[in-house]
Amino acid sequence: TMSAGIHATAQPAAPPTTRPNVLLYVVDDQGMDDAGCYGNPVIHTPALDMLAAEGTRYTRAFCTTPSCSASRSAILTGWHNHANGQYGHEHSYHHFRTFDDVKTLPVMLSEAGYRTARAGKFHVGPPEVYRFDNALAGQSPALMADNCRDFITADNARPFFLYFCTTEPHRPFVREGSVPIDPAEVIVPDYLPDTPECREELAQYCMSVERADKGLLRLIEILKETEQWDNTLIIFISDNGIAFPGAKTNLYEPGMRLPCVVRSPYQKNKGHACDAMINWTYITPTILDFCDAM
Repeated sequence: TMSAGIHATAQPAAPPTTRPNVLLYVVDDQGMDDAGCYGNPVIHTPALDMLAAEGTRYTRAFCTTPSCSASRSAILTGWHNHANGQYGHEHSYHHFRTFDDVKTLPVMLSEAGYRTARAGKFHVGPPEVYRFDNALAGQSPALMADNCRDFITADNARPFFLYFCTTEPHRPFVREGSVPIDPAEVIVPDYLPDTPECREELAQYCMSVERADKGLLRLIEILKETEQWDNTLIIFISDNGIAFPGAKTNLYEPGMRLPCVVRSPYQKNKGHACDAMINWTYITPTILDFCDAM
């Protein structure tokens, strides 16, 4: 299991004095190969690269469903969609929703004494099933991270769970604040045509990935500034693959095989890769186990 994979290489240097905080950072539509730590020389992701250097980079991590709402319901429940009831998009047109009797990660952590907050994209329902203490906003990943500072520092006596979700790099690609990327420099996946139009869209996508990384970088800075870095578990994942043909909403590897980087504050062996096959139903039970909240 993912839990076993973490604990096998993440032995505490010393017993923690308090239960760990948890930051679950979920980006929207980012493929596995699209980060520096996953071997992409074009996309600059200093925050994710730092996390990988401090933690564990998974190479065979998969979502359960390559589409937003359905994937996020599995992330926050630990249940596949046929079990949690959320088969697809939660918005008004489709109106897929999780069963009322499902107990979700934020609810279980709240019952275990954690402060909970979500920031950014939500897209699951109903709200009472996915109940968080706080809902935080922001126009960009970096600004949204700044808006989380008060929550992070609000009560040092109680650990926190922060579910932080960027809209980047979802279409339409948001790239303000990023250094332009030359379409001639991008890596075109072998399942896409190497045409000028495709390269231009990939360049915009790459810039949106870099924008998403800025939120993680700012959160890491805040955790260090507030002396929470040494007691915070960070899990970085994407909900599904890139929004290009053959990836998102397809059951091929580009749609399902995704980045997953886990940084435990207690691990001794840092900066290594794990090829254990995991999927997003492991997220909730792993966090509950790590936080002694089962």
